[in-house]
Amino acid sequence: MPPARFWRGWGKGQASPTRATRTHARLCFTINLLILQVMAKIRQDIIDHILDIAKIEEVVADFPSVKLKKQAGGVRYIGVCPFHDDKGYGNFSVYPKENVYKCFKCEAAGDPVKFLMEHEKLSFPDAIRWLGKKYNVEVDDVPLNYTPPPPRPTPPPLPTLWLPRNMVRQRMTGLEHDNLVRYIREQVQWGNEQRARIPHVLFEYCVGHSTIRQQYGDHEFTVFWQIDAEGHPRTAHYMKYKENGHRLKENEGKYVTDWMHSLLTRGGYRNYYDSDRQEVRQCLFGEHLLKRYPKATVKLVESEKTAILMAIAYGNNATQVWLACCGASNLTRERLKPLIDQKRQVILYPDRDGVKLWKQKAEAIYYDRLTIDTKPVKEWWRECDGPKADIADVVVRMINQAPPKPKTIGEVMEQVPVIRPLIEKLNLTIDNNE
Repeated sequence: MPPARFWRGWGKGQASPTRATRTHARLCFTINLLILQVMAKIRQDIIDHILDIAKIEEVVADFPSVKLKKQAGGVRYIGVCPFHDDKGYGNFSVYPKENVYKCFKCEAAGDPVKFLMEHEKLSFPDAIRWLGKKYNVEVDDVPLNYTPPPPRPTPPPLPTLWLPRNMVRQRMTGLEHDNLVRYIREQVQWGNEQRARIPHVLFEYCVGHSTIRQQYGDHEFTVFWQIDAEGHPRTAHYMKYKENGHRLKENEGKYVTDWMHSLLTRGGYRNYYDSDRQEVRQCLFGEHLLKRYPKATVKLVESEKTAILMAIAYGNNATQVWLACCGASNLTRERLKPLIDQKRQVILYPDRDGVKLWKQKAEAIYYDRLTIDTKPVKEWWRECDGPKADIADVVVRMINQAPPKPKTIGEVMEQVPVIRPLIEKLNLTIDNNE
């Protein structure tokens, strides 16, 4: 209630306001006036500009207590949540691409402005001023007690995490219970030569199986190890598969994928992995095979399953070796550095729905021995393969639909009727031992 109302009432003989009421009225009026002055000084275009240039990872990094650290691949940063008594490093995540932060423990979340308002107890205008001074944008002439900290020296890179090799061997068991392996062995109509490759390929790629026991039941995972070109295990990708060989998606279950380094962190196995002393740097799936096939052309696909199926279908040999980048986001020059350093010929095989993206990625990598082959997902593709099919989906469908190899003369004549007279004339037979 503005003070003027009191003065008018008092003049007409009404009861005069108390001193406390007058003081409260003057305070409300002053606050409202200051708010109007402040909001009038910060133009909307300046606010929009600051919101565009403010980067959440740079803002949070100004507060050392968060201990912000970049994760492998650069998709996110992790740290200690400043909004609760955080005991678990990694609950607090910062996502540069979305320009947001989120704590998976206390549910605190927001953008750079929200972070400042919550952490520094600032109003929205003061948070804008804070960001304006940080990014050298003139907001208004109202002073604020903030001096951007000097640039922090870049710490030396941590050594790469190398896990013990016996950890790989321990998980290369139990494949008879693995859904993906059983699908490969039982549901694909391989030829004799291809079927003979299956145990060798599974061993070559160090495919494993692991059961993770939790309160609400056991979780069965296929384990894909990432072993670098020097033979050092860096981490392992845990993935769930259904009996039909398809990966279990996130909307089909809460716990469908994991990583070895995350399991070690949650389990407290700091003797194997300590994020303060080592850094996870992922590599290509199958990268360790480069030394075994030193002159082979690298045929690069997206998923580990696809690399395995193609190695069974066509083989790894002196002329070709199948590797996987484990996601389109990993198709970078840095991830392909071992191939570039060895001057390998590289052929990319994108999924059908990723052709445009992979072409853009290939251009960004800028490597003259890198080509992209879309023929399998364009010319060989059929509608039954699905809109997101990869080369393995197409090839497995072609294998399963191929007519079986004839075992008798009758079957040969049934498949190729025009040669019946010749077979009858020559009295031919089939040697089933060949």
